[in-house]
Amino acid sequence: MKYHIKCILQKLIVVFLLPFRLCPIKQGQILFLSLEGGSTFEYSCNPKYICEYFLTNPCDKHQLVWLFRHPENYSFLEEQGIKTGKHFTLKGFYYALTSQFVITNGGYLTWFPFRKQQTVINTWHGGGAYKKLENDMKGANKASASRMMHSANHTSLFLSSSKLFTDFVIRGAFGYHGDILSCGMPRNDCLLTDSDKDIQRSKVLKRLQLPDTTKIVLYTPTFRGENATDFQPLQADRILSLLQEQDGKDWQLLYRTHVQSRNSSQIVGTDNSCIDVSSYPDTQELLCAADMLITDYSSIIWDYCLTDKPLFLYTPDFESYTLDRGFYLDMKEWGYPLCLTMDNLLKQIENVLTEKTFFNSKTHKELLGNLETGKAAEAVYNYITQKGQE
Repeated sequence: MKYHIKCILQKLIVVFLLPFRLCPIKQGQILFLSLEGGSTFEYSCNPKYICEYFLTNPCDKHQLVWLFRHPENYSFLEEQGIKTGKHFTLKGFYYALTSQFVITNGGYLTWFPFRKQQTVINTWHGGGAYKKLENDMKGANKASASRMMHSANHTSLFLSSSKLFTDFVIRGAFGYHGDILSCGMPRNDCLLTDSDKDIQRSKVLKRLQLPDTTKIVLYTPTFRGENATDFQPLQADRILSLLQEQDGKDWQLLYRTHVQSRNSSQIVGTDNSCIDVSSYPDTQELLCAADMLITDYSSIIWDYCLTDKPLFLYTPDFESYTLDRGFYLDMKEWGYPLCLTMDNLLKQIENVLTEKTFFNSKTHKELLGNLETGKAAEAVYNYITQKGQE
């Protein structure tokens, strides 16, 4: 019922917006939209990193605009000459229908009536090809196909981070057959530059008030429905005991729950050595700071594989998740340790720490067909600059 009401409201909004389509397109104006899970819109992800590239490479021809759920939290952007507005307001709709360029990681695309004169760039909010998108899952309905078709028809350019992302997600689930910029995700540029990683790591340690010598293991489980009952929580105390015993260093465990679940039951045994960073504003900064990642089916795998650091897949609900969601590729081919139990996870971590297992992410990047360049934000900047001159 809630979904149907939402669809009706969106259609009514589309009708309401018809007069706005008579307003002229503002040449050089760039609108940024970043969907950070559920209904929360924030200053984050690929749009954020593209915006910051524009700020460091200013051009008089470009006017930057952001829409937020709570624009009052982003007054620092206005101080830098960026206009801000609020979602689902007259001002917000005006910006959305009059900006020459729209940069989004998925927000608005499945229903908003962008105009043909606008250039809409879809950066998406994940790389690689892992768990299936809604339109490729078993039992996908006509409504899902309709949303994907609307998105494809209103997208002018899609960014791709890997060949299989292009094949399975862009050309497959989205059914998009337009232009693709195979440059990687702008948010991952910092993961491919050592100096940027060091800066972001220092920023995280300072914000969390941790010593510079601290080593970090980051745990990032993906979204699971309320009916997921066969998941065995990660035992944080056992992980930390093993790391400190084998490595002899001071380890800290950071855990970040998925924005659509915020389910703290996915981890147990937390103490002073564990910090909940679910509300930390930028995931990429955490990835730069992490010495090790534990996740499951999340596309964060793609981001972290670029660091060439140890990564483990903790998947105690592997069978049920596979049946419920499905994957584009067999997980056993991903090249990372697949751990169905805590004991197995601990064993795999011990093997890597004692060098009984050689760890290399090269296999994973080759399997998916890596397209990351470390200059994705620059590529988008150049595309817009050139497009604006046509």
